[in-house]
Formats: sequence, structure tokens, C-alpha cells
Amino acid sequence: MSLLEKEVLRLVIRKGKDITPTEVEKYLKLSDKTVKKVLTQLVEKKMLVPASGTMRIRSYRLGRQVNDPV
Repeated sequence: MSLLEKEVLRLVIRKGKDITPTEVEKYLKLSDKTVKKVLTQLVEKKMLVPASGTMRIRSYRLGRQVNDPV
């Protein structure tokens, strides 16, 4: 897992609720393209799941893999 992925997860855990790509951009001072890439990677790893939207995902929350580590 990359440092950026860890930081995004840390931010979501600390916040305790859904997070938007804009919040991640501001917190990590990254471009929207980079943030979308990291969020997509975390969704593929099932660490995050889309919280709203189907075509355009507007927020994310922790996935079960993070909530219930095996």
C-alpha cells in the first residue's frame, strides 16, 4: 500500500464519516487527477466503497476490509 493510500485511509478513519475527493485534495494538497487515482485504487482493494452516486461517485466510506480486518 502506498503512502498516499495510507494517508487517505487515515483521514477517513480520523473523520469518522464519509469523505469527498475535494476534502482529500485540500488535506493532501494534491491534484484532482491524483486523488481520483488513489481513491480508485483503494476501491479496487476494497478499502473504500462508494457512499453516494453510481455514475459519478461523490463520496466514499471505509470498506468492510478496513472495518473488519481478517
